[in-house]
Order: sequence, then C-alpha cells, then structure tokens
Amino acid sequence: MKGQRKLLAVIISIILSMGMVVACSNGTNNGEPAEVQPSASASPTSSNQEEPTVAPQPNDRTKFDPPVTITAALQLKPSDKLRNGDTPEDNPISRWFSDNLGIVTKYKWVVTDSLETKVRLAMTSGEELPDVLSVSGTLFEDLVASGKIQSIDEAFEKYATERVKDSYIKNPEIWNSVKRNGKVYGLPTISNGIVGATVMWVRQDWLDKLGLKVPTNIAEFDAVMEAFTNQDPDGNNKNDTYGLALGGNTGYYHPTSNYMADTSFIFGQDQPYLWIKDASGSLQYGSTLAGVKDGLGKLKDWFAKGYLSPDFGTQDAAKAMADFTSGKAGIAFAPGWSGGWPIGTAVAEAEKTNQALVIKPYPLPAGVNGEVGRQASLPSYGTYVFSKDFTQMEAIFKYWDTLYGCAIEDPKCPFDKGYGEGYDYVMKDGKPEWKDIPDGTVSLNAYLMLSPASGTSPTNVMEGPNIYQRVASGQLDNVFEQKLAASNGKLTIDGFAVAYEQLAQDVPSGFYGANTATMKEKWDQLSTLEEQTFLQIIYGKQPLDYFDTFVKQWNDQGGMQITKEVNEAVTSMK
Repeated sequence: MKGQRKLLAVIISIILSMGMVVACSNGTNNGEPAEVQPSASASPTSSNQEEPTVAPQPNDRTKFDPPVTITAALQLKPSDKLRNGDTPEDNPISRWFSDNLGIVTKYKWVVTDSLETKVRLAMTSGEELPDVLSVSGTLFEDLVASGKIQSIDEAFEKYATERVKDSYIKNPEIWNSVKRNGKVYGLPTISNGIVGATVMWVRQDWLDKLGLKVPTNIAEFDAVMEAFTNQDPDGNNKNDTYGLALGGNTGYYHPTSNYMADTSFIFGQDQPYLWIKDASGSLQYGSTLAGVKDGLGKLKDWFAKGYLSPDFGTQDAAKAMADFTSGKAGIAFAPGWSGGWPIGTAVAEAEKTNQALVIKPYPLPAGVNGEVGRQASLPSYGTYVFSKDFTQMEAIFKYWDTLYGCAIEDPKCPFDKGYGEGYDYVMKDGKPEWKDIPDGTVSLNAYLMLSPASGTSPTNVMEGPNIYQRVASGQLDNVFEQKLAASNGKLTIDGFAVAYEQLAQDVPSGFYGANTATMKEKWDQLSTLEEQTFLQIIYGKQPLDYFDTFVKQWNDQGGMQITKEVNEAVTSMK
C-alpha cells in the first residue's frame, strides 16, 4: 500500500546511510551454510515443492570469454566518494568481477537526484532502459504494465545456484511481491528479518536509581512508566521527564508505528496497518481488530497520566528520539541500528562530558493482551528487474551468487575483508584493519550492480546463533565476526542481537502485492480516517468505543471491498 511504500523508502535510505551495517556477514557457529534441501523446488511460479526441472548451476567461478557487459543505473549520494583515481565503472568491485568472472558493468545513467524520475522520463520518451534496475513500489508496477521488463521464471530455474534457490525455498512468500499474472517479473532481495525490528531501549541508569527491574509485561511496564514520569529519575528536583518517547507524526498515516519511537509492542499479535490471518485463514485488516482497540485504550490512559509527550502526535521520529537521548523520556522502541545513531551518538557525546547516560536494549515486553508481538521487517527491501531485451541472465546469477556467498560467510567470499582496500579496510602486518583507515572509511555499497541481502544472511537460511549474537557474546573467530565487531559500536551489535531473540513473535503482513482496484481509489481516504481516529482516541477527544464507529466507517467506505480484493489476490498467487 502507499503508506507501506513510504515507510520502505525511509528504511532503505537509512540502510544505505549505514553502509548496510556490515557487508558479507552472518552464519552459523562454524561459518558453514545450513544444509540445502535439494528435494524442494525454488521455482518462483511453483505452488508446491517439486523436483527442479533443471539442475541448479554451481557458481564455479568460470570466466566469461569474451566478457559480458551489463548496463545498469547508479544513484549516488554526496558520501559516495571514490579514491585513487577510481570511477563508477573502474573500482575494486568492478575490477574483481571483470578480472575473475568476465562481467563488466557499464552505467547507462549516473544520477545524484531521483533515479525513479529518470526511469519514468525514459519510459515516457521511449528511451532504452538499462539491462538491470533496482526498483520498488509503483515504479515496479508501472514497468510490469509497460512490457519493458522480462519475467525471470525460466532464467531463475536454469541459472540460480542451489544455495540461492534454497534461500527462496525458505522464504517462499517473497515471490508474492513480484508475481503478476502468474509470472515473476523481478528478483527480490531477501531481508535478514531485523532491518526494522524494534527492541526496547531503556535508560538503565534511571532503572538502577529507582530500584526498578526491566519490564516484561504490561503491568511492570506501567510501573516503570509511572516512576519515570513522577519519581524524578534524573534527580534534578523538577517534574520534567516522562515515560515513553513516541513519534506520532510519521508522514505515512501510522501514528503508533514509526520507524523509530514506535509503540507497536502494545498490540501484541493484533498489529495495526498489516493484513493478518484470522482463524479461518482469511486476511483481515489489522487496524480493525479488537486487540488494537485494547492497545489504543492503554495509550489513551498513558497520555492522560502524562506518560507520553503532550506533543507526541506532531513529533516525528527524530524529535521523539531526541527527547529520549536528551533525558526527557526514559524508554524508546527502535530498531537495533539506532544503537549507532541516534542512541550510540548521544551516549558517546555524554561520555566526553562525564554526563550520566546509560542506555541498554532489551526484548519487548508483552502487550495489553499478554502476547509479545511486533511488526515484522519487510520480507524484501528492493527488487531487481531486467530489460525485456537483456539476454545475459547467467551472468546475473553468477554475480548474485558471489555476493550471496558473502552474506552466508562462504570462506570463498572475495569480499570477506570488505569491498575495497583503502576504502573500508587496510592491511597491516598481513591482517585486515577496519578502524585506522587513512582519511576515514568510505562505503562502496553504491557501486554494487546487484546486492542480494540486507547486509547479513536472509531470514531462515542460517542455523545457530546469528552473527550479532555471536559477536555480542565475545566470539571473534573468523574474519566476518571480526569485521562486524570493528565496524559497529557495541550498542548497535547488542541491539541487533536482542532483536533476533524475538523473531518468532514477529507479525508479518499477509499481503505485499500490487494495490487492488479499490485501494487505488480509496486507500488514502481510509488511511486518513484511520490516523485521525487513532489520534483522537489517544488524545481523549473521542471515547474508546469510537473505535467501533471507525471500524464500521472503514468497512462501509471501501474497506470491506478492499478486504475481499486482497483475499482474492492472495488466492490467485497460490
């Protein structure tokens, strides 16, 4: 839906600014991939698990001769600087693929503003598209409708390696985001499951001062909120603190679910804004469920007691988190990466001036109905599409498999130390060093023609503790673990490690397909109604039972028809 696409854009921007946290990392205790299940088909159009019609191809690192040239598009940020005379087409990444696999990247477009605008202008003018593009949202839909991109069903079946197929076998729902009219029109990345997964960040020094324990349920959480609001946790003899930082001004209609300063935990398994299966297996819109009413009732109570900022509805995520890191609020729910910015940044600054600021990440407490739950990270944060005239898909899958191997800690990963010596690592005494790089670290992520994972291994692929959990426990046995530890602050590592603890309680949306006919016409209107209702209830402008009026209005004004269309769309994808 439109709102989810806006959230996606925000998260992708954050991921890019982080340099994907760490390239080529994740795995099991021994660094080996989980056992592949060769009996299951990864065919993107398969509705059941049958034997592959074509044996998966190994990435034997054979070199194309003559070389294969692939055209792409590049969107750069000011920070995407190259060194040593390197160029977008001649840098450590492109040289490795050219020298070792005979795959040459040429950029048809290099832009510093909106790549989507460039693509749309090309579609309008009839200009030829690059061979490969990274797209999402309505641009993907419009490219499918234009006939300018190809389906990849046959190419995937013929050229994908067994381990790449295995990653899609273990995440079969991923194909729903790119399947249209029975065919697959893109190669989606697979999320590591924790890109946007929230954890509970707590002022540990406040807890200790007041003699409180970390809350694990709503009653304990209530007690901590009361103490943080009314018992002067900062010791300044002023009534100037409150319990929970919440950014209700999201920009995408979801006042209780921001990318930082979130409060989704309160709803448990009845998450708003998602499509959730009921007992019969049908999808219902989460914002209409009874558990959401209960959660809004609790937020209404907290607001009345002063546990939330009186301005939470107009605060964006950054402002709400600033309240947390500056000592106004005692708890914030945000993803693991926020342990770097803004939390880690604030802690580091406080240490320089000997200020008291001790923050730690913890698992989510149970919500109002006794269930632990949070909105799952999106299954994919981007899709690669291919021009209808492009014929070198074998090269695409060799490139893809090479980088996928890095994500699962393949010892043969050519980028195990980093993407470029002098950029994100240097060699000292025969060993890689990731901190002391002349003129600072520079990320080369923008110069990857394809990037198959969200920095670390896709969900469900690796066995054993996640790399963040291993490193958080002090394990630094291989180069992947060492790189992660050196490239990230402790709070970031701890935050992601905690996020992994509750993957089983994540609530995914049951629908990631194209907007239905009625969605295109009614979704903005319904989302506005939803946002206004939630805020009015929390602010006390409407009684809690007004939620029932909202549900009726939502259904009558198009929601019932949309629910029918969503279930029909999901059925058609099976």
